[in-house]
Amino acid sequence: MGDYLFFFFEQNFFNTYLDHVLFLPKLYISLMVSLSATMGLIIMIVWGIISDNTRTKFGRRRPYLLIGGIVAGIGMIIYGLSGNYILCLIIDVVIIGLASNAFLVAERALIPDTIEVEKRGRANGIVNAISYIGLIIGVAFFLLGNELFGITDPRDPEGTIITQQGHFFILSVGGIVFIVVGIIGFLFIKERPISEFPKKRTFYHELKQTFNIVELKSQKEFFKILFALVIFQSGISSIMPFLMIFILGQGLEIWQLVLGIVVAFPVVFAATISLGKLSDKFGRKRFVPITLTIISIGFLIMPFTSGNYILFMIGFPFVLAGLLSLITPFNAWSQDLLPEDKRGKFTGILNIVNTVSQIIGSIAGGVVAEVFGVQWIFILGPVFFVCSIPIFMKVKETVKL
Repeated sequence: MGDYLFFFFEQNFFNTYLDHVLFLPKLYISLMVSLSATMGLIIMIVWGIISDNTRTKFGRRRPYLLIGGIVAGIGMIIYGLSGNYILCLIIDVVIIGLASNAFLVAERALIPDTIEVEKRGRANGIVNAISYIGLIIGVAFFLLGNELFGITDPRDPEGTIITQQGHFFILSVGGIVFIVVGIIGFLFIKERPISEFPKKRTFYHELKQTFNIVELKSQKEFFKILFALVIFQSGISSIMPFLMIFILGQGLEIWQLVLGIVVAFPVVFAATISLGKLSDKFGRKRFVPITLTIISIGFLIMPFTSGNYILFMIGFPFVLAGLLSLITPFNAWSQDLLPEDKRGKFTGILNIVNTVSQIIGSIAGGVVAEVFGVQWIFILGPVFFVCSIPIFMKVKETVKL
């Protein structure tokens, strides 16, 4: 829950900070998101190898929850005081990029470390549903910040922006929460005994094996789903960096925003839990074509919602379900395909999905937003979703039906 709150703030309010406080063009947002993604692409594989081969009395994953949570949390707080673009880049790309990826690789590897295949879909559904409580808290702070610190956009009298004071308040909350959850995870999560772990390997050996053609060929199914997820997630990443900017630009009243959230989130929770259960019962791939098609219809409504609140209320639940719920069975599917003794490293390799898709999606979204207007970013989601369907259907089923 705290993880989702932190990364919701990082993905949204870091971007609105550049737009609302520093008044920079949208492509500056795309550049920062792309550089942050590139850092993640490299460093998460490194942290994965290190955590796979960490042997301490505190476990092999937990120490990275503690250190990563504290450093990244402090970085988020400082970001709210940044006075120029270079400082924003250093904090987001370098400081938070290094620390948060140490946290993430440990957190993601813990799920397949502790949950068997037959229950992994439901486990991911529960984890994601609880995480979305953090998202609701994040949205609540967004509404609070907009109410307390929102002012008329000097570039557009119909729009609203949040001041630097508002951003600092919100980002401080996110940073403190992340520090707290890093400490909680370190203190209370139970890992397997060190004696059950495979023999420790050197970092150089594991890094060399990462680029070993024979080993890579033995993981064909893993790389199939990685490719499918890159395409799918590019659709998500073309929208997420600009979602808050789009919503703020609608000029909605506070009650309209709250009502939209109240209607949308029960749909998200139900879809998240249901997709997890269905993927355990009927397999990971059976519902891929129909769910991606249905969600795409909702995305196509959004460009036409300006000045039409009813259309907004129809399309918004589909958008949130697409951005948040669909990943549940895909997470379980990819975790099924992680090699058991190298889950940290392959979790780092799997991060290619998030990093490459952020580069592709954020640049595509930035170009569309600048050329055609921010509302047309929602056309990109269905394009990527539909293109991913045939790739997903080529990945083997991992659940014994």
